[in-house]
Amino acid sequence: MRARQAGAIAAVLLAVFPLASPAASDTTNITVETSLRDFARFGSAALPPSLTFLGGIVLKHDDETFGGFSGLDVSPDGKSFITVSDRGYWLRGDFVYRDGRLAGVGNVEMAPIRNKAGKIDERKSRSDAEAVAAWSAQGIGHKVIVGFERRERVEQFDLGKHGLDAPAEPVRLPKAAGEGESNGELEALGRFHEGPLRGWLVAISERNETADGELRGWLWRKGATHEFHIARYEDYRITGLAILPGGEEIITVERSFTPPISVGMAMRRFKVTDLEKQKTGAGRLVFEGKIPAWKIDNMEGIAAHADERGTVITVISDDNFNRSIQDTVMFQFRLDDD
Repeated sequence: MRARQAGAIAAVLLAVFPLASPAASDTTNITVETSLRDFARFGSAALPPSLTFLGGIVLKHDDETFGGFSGLDVSPDGKSFITVSDRGYWLRGDFVYRDGRLAGVGNVEMAPIRNKAGKIDERKSRSDAEAVAAWSAQGIGHKVIVGFERRERVEQFDLGKHGLDAPAEPVRLPKAAGEGESNGELEALGRFHEGPLRGWLVAISERNETADGELRGWLWRKGATHEFHIARYEDYRITGLAILPGGEEIITVERSFTPPISVGMAMRRFKVTDLEKQKTGAGRLVFEGKIPAWKIDNMEGIAAHADERGTVITVISDDNFNRSIQDTVMFQFRLDDD
């Protein structure tokens, strides 16, 4: 009798409160048009000896949500990429190479980033993604972390299990990372998979400064946190970071902007032994240049991997959804020691 009663009650409950069905996937396969783009505008513009240009492309797609890409990571073999936008979207795909040079992208997917409830939150305060990085050496096809600005936080997504529909899982972020200027807190993010800081996370702010004008950054793992300070290079601000193969150094991409149209890009290298100090210093300048000499845009994301070409750096621009005068651009370089 009790079993029959329990079954009847369960049937009533299911009728009134049906089991929630899985959310429909919002992942869309898209065709992205690409065209080749040189890095130097004039023949007289020469790269430093530490950089070799490996190709550049402009990415175009008609959807109004395409653009604003502010973070980047690349698979360990250099075949695939993932980026996030400041409107809360994923974009991932494969690189197309010709004769070892970047020539296009294929197998591209795009989807909105979901919150911890598995839902889409379009509020700017919750969707402003600025950085993405693989959680482990398995790479971007498995777990990744995303750094968000405005409502500053770090969240993990299991793409290997759920694809681009993965729900967010919170990751601890040092409290001080949210104490900067509005829309200028968490900008660059990574996690060490090898080297002396294996297992540690690293983040750098865009406008969270010390009293003497240095940019604040953090290393953290479990209950431990270390704050470090990076001296600014001229008027540039850090917009992304990548951990170099081996885990001994990081490289930053940095942006300068002087209204109305003067845009610059810089890259610097920092040893992890310097990050472990509070006063990190200015690092080692890899590149600095501005338009019109260089065909750059608003460069915000950077990734590093090693393949048969050596250590390869990939950078991506945020077009600010201002397609009349800006582009989504990707450049690749081989990074050599001077």
